[in-house]
Amino acid sequence: MNKVTEVEIFPVIDENRTHLLQITGPRGGLRAYQKPGSNDPLWSVTTIIDRAVAKPALLHWYNKQGREAVAEKLTPSIGKELTAEMLEQALKAAADRPRKTKDEAADLGTRAHNMLSAYIMSRIEQTEEVITVPPDLQTVWESFHEWEENAGISQYLKTEFSVYSESWKYAGSVDALAWSESGKYLVLDWKTSKSGPYPEQAMQVSAYAHALSYPLSYMEGVPTSEWNPWERIEPWVIRLGKDVAEFEAKQVTNPQMALDGFLHAMEMWYSLGLPGLTDKAKEELAEHFELPDKLPSVW
Repeated sequence: MNKVTEVEIFPVIDENRTHLLQITGPRGGLRAYQKPGSNDPLWSVTTIIDRAVAKPALLHWYNKQGREAVAEKLTPSIGKELTAEMLEQALKAAADRPRKTKDEAADLGTRAHNMLSAYIMSRIEQTEEVITVPPDLQTVWESFHEWEENAGISQYLKTEFSVYSESWKYAGSVDALAWSESGKYLVLDWKTSKSGPYPEQAMQVSAYAHALSYPLSYMEGVPTSEWNPWERIEPWVIRLGKDVAEFEAKQVTNPQMALDGFLHAMEMWYSLGLPGLTDKAKEELAEHFELPDKLPSVW
């Protein structure tokens, strides 16, 4: 069953449109968004990138996880007779290990995002809320504050909100928006991982920044013809260490190239027949959208 969540839009330029509906398939599968009252899907930025952009490092990681699982299962039996049952258990562990490890990392990442969101909200609302930091998130917390001390943040504006592009039919969730001491909007995306940031993450945060461009120009009362988003908005990817207190912050210095890459990836996704949009997924999404009978195809 799909999970449907209301996600707040920011900035609000239409009082009648303050939220999007975020629709996530079972087990965190295909994700899309929808404007209330609309029958059209706004495809998730991360869904598009996950299904259209090659990630060689991820394939290597999956293989490594499988090899390690087999070794752990069979090492205690070295010198003994290998049975069919032992082999089957080892192969099952190899198949299950990447998903289990990925789910655990995703859970930690979600809880880290929630913790940082609570902290940023306390800064925005100027409350004295004490943030509870679980032991397994203590290193992420320390990494975040090391970054924050060097980030030149003048003011946090919003955390955990949705953005969308009407013309390109995509949407996504922004981790945080801040105002810098140098007078720029900072679109911030946290990553809790041992490595990165990666180019596809630059594409992701640049797509968010592009979707923010019109509402921010509207909020400031600047005509779009006079608004250069890349002079006013800086997309950033911040990797926060979870094993060692460290951070790596990268500004997307060529956001137009990163945006073009994302839009080309979106076109690629369409030209491949929308991988991930299985017959089952179509049935599930039909509860929310009017999908066309014939989806885009190269054939």
